[in-house]
Amino acid sequence: MKPCLPQNDEHPAKRARSLEKAREDYVFDFSYQQIVSVEKVPLRDKSDPKYWFEIAKVTAELKVNELKAPKDGDGSVASYMAMYQQMEPPSITATWERDDVFAWQTVAGTNPIMLRRLDAPLAHFAVTEADVTKALEAQGLPADTLEAAIAEGRAFVTDYAILDGIPPGTFENQQKYVFAPIALYFVTPKGIRAIAIQCGQEPGPIFTPADGAAWKMARTVVTSADGNFQGIISHFAWCHEVMESVIVSTHRQLAERHPLFVLLEPHFANTLVTNEIAMTSLIGPDGNMERLQSGTLEGSLDLAKKSLRELRLLETAPHQDFAARGVDDTDAFPDYPFRDDGLLSWAPLERWVTNYLRLYYPDDATVAEDIEIAAWVEEMGSEQGGRLQGLSTPETFDQLRDLVARILFRCTTFHAAFNYTSYDFFGFVPNMQAAAFGPGPDTVENPSDEAVRAMWPPYTAAYQGMHLFYTIFRVQLNRIGHYPKGHFHDPRVAPLEATLQRELDEAEEQIAARDASRIVPYPYLRPSRVSLSIHV
Repeated sequence: MKPCLPQNDEHPAKRARSLEKAREDYVFDFSYQQIVSVEKVPLRDKSDPKYWFEIAKVTAELKVNELKAPKDGDGSVASYMAMYQQMEPPSITATWERDDVFAWQTVAGTNPIMLRRLDAPLAHFAVTEADVTKALEAQGLPADTLEAAIAEGRAFVTDYAILDGIPPGTFENQQKYVFAPIALYFVTPKGIRAIAIQCGQEPGPIFTPADGAAWKMARTVVTSADGNFQGIISHFAWCHEVMESVIVSTHRQLAERHPLFVLLEPHFANTLVTNEIAMTSLIGPDGNMERLQSGTLEGSLDLAKKSLRELRLLETAPHQDFAARGVDDTDAFPDYPFRDDGLLSWAPLERWVTNYLRLYYPDDATVAEDIEIAAWVEEMGSEQGGRLQGLSTPETFDQLRDLVARILFRCTTFHAAFNYTSYDFFGFVPNMQAAAFGPGPDTVENPSDEAVRAMWPPYTAAYQGMHLFYTIFRVQLNRIGHYPKGHFHDPRVAPLEATLQRELDEAEEQIAARDASRIVPYPYLRPSRVSLSIHV
């Protein structure tokens, strides 16, 4: 059936009845902790045999591995390495101890969205020029100063203030710890390097790479905070929850004949059923969020909801994000894989959305006349609907295009940056932890390597985390730019889709060439590894 806008539909009554039925099938529900979800996932959204086959296949792989892996470990690196009996260990296991790789993960790890340019010293961050000198000397870097780095736009921080005050939870009666650190980085002739870490929001001891085991503990404070931000905010809230709101609103307000519904539907494949499973296995009582993240379940869910209230979907295009964080200057900051590779997909996606929508919206007036688009956006932002913030009814073509492009980027490239990186970085707990199990360093003199290891999760928690991250890393059912065969009934779409695929193939080649010279490859945003929908 060829798509058509509501103002052009020759059978408006039939269209209205179909929407009425959709609103009965897709009902918003907030009964669990005020988390946005669909009341009941319709059968059509959870009957894909390929989905269940792939989940079963990965589950079987993990079962075979579990039969051969140790049941417990002593907290050493060797004990964690022993859990990968029938699978490739995470790629980071070979390089995780290096300080340059620790810093590299701020731009090419599993949560590469935290870095922000430092435009002036922070009053609550007690780093001194003496600390900077020690850090540079310890890494064999040229002399530099904080003052000069700030003035030249080469100083950056990751600040986890949003985690401050989250109540810590427990894992099998073992106390966990929540940190809200600040870390300082310089862009140097040798690339981005870590300079100093303060383990909380109050001015306190500053740790640098010259501090031995205390520095390793401070690094663990940062990676634990990063793991909590990634798991709760970047991945769960800003990907899965945002798309839950978009999907339910789309079904309720856009008729299946609407050209935007036709475009969006493949990007929804298996998302609702994945999120339904997450309601129990991830965010339900005694689920992975409660067991594996640092905070209590309620504290973590409050954090997710807070982050969603602060998100403005219309302000999330990659170039907007990079400009807001001061990381958009490629001369001052020449090597940022998440930025550089992500933009290679953003441009073709935005052109694809523009060209597709232009087939149906020749001018701004056509957008303004579309009552379903107006209802769709209102539903996404309603407190009784999707609860997404900062939305307004599109009155021009550009406004509609901008919103749709941001949705497509979020459920493809943006999600891939967190989902398909998880195993390689998160799946090896000495590198990154969803929760820390020690209090972190107090001074630079006292800690030992044993104190570092005491911060890492126990083997049981580490194995459960690896199990989760391996599953979501392994399952990819579709590919960005490749829509189901025969999905578009309008023959004008085919050449546009072919152009999109060609441009994404060119991006693939560029990223592969870049990876050849990176200290650690970042293949995760190659279009062949980016899914079309969120389905794990």
